[in-house]
Parts: sequence; C-alpha cells; structure tokens
Amino acid sequence: MSESSNGDACKAGAEDFTATAYRDSKGGRRVAVKGTCSCQTSGYKLTLELAVPPTVPTPDELPVNLIEAKSNGLATEVITDTEVEGDFEIWDEVERVLIRNRGFSVPIKEG
Repeated sequence: MSESSNGDACKAGAEDFTATAYRDSKGGRRVAVKGTCSCQTSGYKLTLELAVPPTVPTPDELPVNLIEAKSNGLATEVITDTEVEGDFEIWDEVERVLIRNRGFSVPIKEG
C-alpha cells in the first residue's frame, strides 16, 4: 500500500483495487472499479470521480480521482478499512484505470 505525499487521510495502492469491464444491456462497454482504503479514522466517505482529461489524452486509460469526505460526527481514531466503488462508461481501447490523484493505475480485467 502506498501513502499519498499530499496528506490524504486514506492510504491506497494499486493492489487495493480491481477494475472489471463488462457490456451493458445496450452493448456499451463499462468498468466497475472497487477498492478498499485504510483511513486514519472511521467516518470517511470515499468516492471515485472522473478526472479532467489531460491535454494529451491517453486512449488506453480512464483517469479518475479518489475523493475523501470526512464525516462531521464523532469518529473512532483507529485505522479503518473503507470501501469505495464507481462505475464508468469506457471505450473499447481502455486497458487500465488511472487513479490520477494517487499516482497509480489498475489493469482492467474482462468480466
């Protein structure tokens, strides 16, 4: 597991994520991304959001960001495994999901 150098409260690495491609009912290709991050405390809500594409797009990767939101309530100060998942439409050339703000990518497996 790798820790982000920008002070993120939840640690994650490529080994903590899976990405599985499948075809939806209309024949479009989609990818289900799932992961588990280790957060400093309980109470974090994690989401995956599409990242703004780079100026020079890479057609074989889907860029997303891992977003942390801490609960306003009381939280237990113990390392807590927190799940995150997202589902995205992709094109046929996409082979990996890039978690851009964490600096790692996850290879896509066909489902």
